[in-house]
Amino acid sequence: MVVELRRFAQVAVVALILVLASAIVPGVHAADAAGATDVFAGDVPTRVWIDLGWSNNDISTSASFTGPNGLGATIDFEDVFDMPVSRSTARGFGTVRISKERRYIDFGYVDINRSGSKVIDQDIDWGGATIGTNSSVTANFNTGFIYCAYRYDFLHLEPVHISGSAGLTWLNISTSLDASGTITPPDGGPQVSSYYKKGSVGAPVPMLGLNLDWAIHRRLVVRSYTRFFRINTSEFSGALNESGIRLNWYFVKNFGLGIGYDRTDLNLKELKVNENTLKANYYFSGASLFITLAF
Repeated sequence: MVVELRRFAQVAVVALILVLASAIVPGVHAADAAGATDVFAGDVPTRVWIDLGWSNNDISTSASFTGPNGLGATIDFEDVFDMPVSRSTARGFGTVRISKERRYIDFGYVDINRSGSKVIDQDIDWGGATIGTNSSVTANFNTGFIYCAYRYDFLHLEPVHISGSAGLTWLNISTSLDASGTITPPDGGPQVSSYYKKGSVGAPVPMLGLNLDWAIHRRLVVRSYTRFFRINTSEFSGALNESGIRLNWYFVKNFGLGIGYDRTDLNLKELKVNENTLKANYYFSGASLFITLAF
């Protein structure tokens, strides 16, 4: 029930943004923007934009960590380890204009760290070891996303900027299992009473994207983005998609408040980590409330 209410709230945020955007007469007063290239939505500066806030995210995680012996079935972390299905976290986004108009550097950051503990009711294969039923297991699944990109407006009008971007998301993934009970080690030797296995990776992921900045009224801006990446190599196969929409209201020209909704989808089909293979399907999405600064 809680999850359903949260999803309803997320949909409501998106609907509110779209309703406000369609209800308010679009455009910027020509007298406010005439001849100006360093302001938007009337008198909001465009040299630097920064959004800092907090979001509440629904999260889904399934992963396998296969050892050299090929053992490693996919595990639903929220179900098997009682890992939280939601997490509140800080978010940050920013833009710096690097020319008179049209050219920008975008950046952003979000990380989500979770853990869960449970006495498991089934055998689990992780990193080549088999953790037996009734063992006590603590699991961690931590991620971090640091984004930076070059962006160019290919449509640059007073009320609307539409741009394309090319950049990198630095992706950090760390998973671990700490178990005590009945464990068969990866080499198939005698059973042991404790086991710990951690897998982590950090890598730059190239991203292509589209952005929209729409001044629907003086000091009221809708901003949205979508960016993606797909690759298939011998060491790494997968896809990453990030998207979001937000409504910024500047009640003074340098400061305001905003609401938004963002979603990240990671489909990690195969990633080699030493002699092990990590696979994961992971997404998080949530509504956010933030302060917005413009200089």
